[in-house]
Amino acid sequence: MVSVTCGHAWLSVAVPAGLLGSRVAGGELTLGAGCGVTATDGDRYRLEHPLVGCGTTLELLPDSIRYSNALHYHPAAGGPVARARPFSLPVECYYPRTGSVSSGAVQPTWVPFGSTVAHRRRLRFALDVYDSTWSSRLRQPTYSLGELINIEASVSTDPRLPLRVFVDECVASPSAAARLKYEVIADNGCLLDGQLGRSRFLPQRGDGFLRFQLDTFLFPNASGRQIYLRCRLKAVAEGAGSTSSKACSYDRVAAAWRSPDGADCSCCGSPAGCGGRRRRRLAGSRGLLGEASVRLGPLGLLSALPSSSPAPTGLPTAPEPGRAPPHRPSVPVVRGEKRDSGSALPVPATMLAMVAMCSILAAVGMAGCYCSVRRYRSGQRVGGPEAAPGEPCAVAMAPTAAGSARATPGNPPAPANPAIV
Repeated sequence: MVSVTCGHAWLSVAVPAGLLGSRVAGGELTLGAGCGVTATDGDRYRLEHPLVGCGTTLELLPDSIRYSNALHYHPAAGGPVARARPFSLPVECYYPRTGSVSSGAVQPTWVPFGSTVAHRRRLRFALDVYDSTWSSRLRQPTYSLGELINIEASVSTDPRLPLRVFVDECVASPSAAARLKYEVIADNGCLLDGQLGRSRFLPQRGDGFLRFQLDTFLFPNASGRQIYLRCRLKAVAEGAGSTSSKACSYDRVAAAWRSPDGADCSCCGSPAGCGGRRRRRLAGSRGLLGEASVRLGPLGLLSALPSSSPAPTGLPTAPEPGRAPPHRPSVPVVRGEKRDSGSALPVPATMLAMVAMCSILAAVGMAGCYCSVRRYRSGQRVGGPEAAPGEPCAVAMAPTAAGSARATPGNPPAPANPAIV
């Protein structure tokens, strides 16, 4: 009887010698596409070959995998008589499609399988603006200076997987195509604008969402009243912590960088920052599932910078990370009703107007008294207080002593210093 043994990567066929006659020449007994006898074991011929060789075919069945081949015997002619008959026998091996393997639990050292699946699916990134209660999205948001802009960054995929989203960098500009730019977020999640205003990240409330608040400001070099944001978002696997995946805000009271979820923000306060772009991207590749550049805007502003305010020149730049912001930062953006044009005046405008008016009246009075004195002395030199016909006359009044007589044309009073009002 012909027997077949199926191994994990090979198959072996044993054929009794009595089935083939007294002698078997080379090439008479083969498996599939010409694979011959590999060994002779007493009264048996053995053909042992790889499972996927010799023309073996594979077929997937509902609960098993079948490998099929055929054993061929073609005896050579030995004269006018034949001592064996040719034949062909099917050879098959069956393997179960499912099984159980037990080798103990294995803790993954990279990202989970769900994250690998996310690589093959499209990640959808978004930036949305919400109202003051975070209850509804705003389609055409408009703000006044001094208000906070509620922004939510999100990423979604189908099926839903445990992902986290971060804002690597964010740049503001007065228009979509403007070259004037202001760096709001940089260094893989350091909210630089928090050094100059009330901007901050909020604690995360679920997978795939990150909220932050941006203090409103204006570009005095621009004529429009709009703000456009261009932010780079990235999605990472849950638990893939790294210094390049963070959401750090500046605490102006403590003069330190902090993260709502306890991430390491030390590089935000470092004089060297968080390294170059290439270094940050290499460090952030651990657990990275996808990234995209997303635009948001326009964000309308109700209040514009007065035309009398001086417009600073140059591109707006945030202060160097790690350095405490000055008391009055000189960057070409305006917040609230404050301006960077100089120190505030210590007195109200109405008081200034009154002082100016009094100064003008005093100057006019002094000028009038001076002219009166000049004309009076000129009349004394001519010979009397009476002026020539047609010449205007001015009289200066002076106090007289008690009991003095009234001045007459023939006896003019002695000249006295005129009273100055």
